[in-house]
Amino acid sequence: MPSHARLSMLTLLLAAVSPAAAQELDGKISFNNHCRTCHSVRPGDNRLGPSLFGIFGAEAGQVKGYSGYSGGLRGFTWNDAMLERFIANPTSVSMSTNMVYPPIADRAERRRIIDFLKSLNVPE
Repeated sequence: MPSHARLSMLTLLLAAVSPAAAQELDGKISFNNHCRTCHSVRPGDNRLGPSLFGIFGAEAGQVKGYSGYSGGLRGFTWNDAMLERFIANPTSVSMSTNMVYPPIADRAERRRIIDFLKSLNVPE
């Protein structure tokens, strides 16, 4: 297939993706780039860190089946502000956190991750 035909096909495929689906895909890519090594988004799939499925709006330190929480990650709810603060600098939320990764300095990147995590919440 000539390169201009492949480009046209790619353009058509991208045009078919809704803005919401494209945004979720961007968030999933950001999550995978920064979080997937230690966290899953599948319910009950706890790894080095807890599953982050349904984390938005949940009480910190309460993922069922995960017992590896570090000190200080209790007594608050994971909302936009807390996720933003934690992803930017985990020790600003808990000095004794086990979360060690390069800080995500780009606010837009953090926002994509937060929006992706929010999309995983399903109504009960």
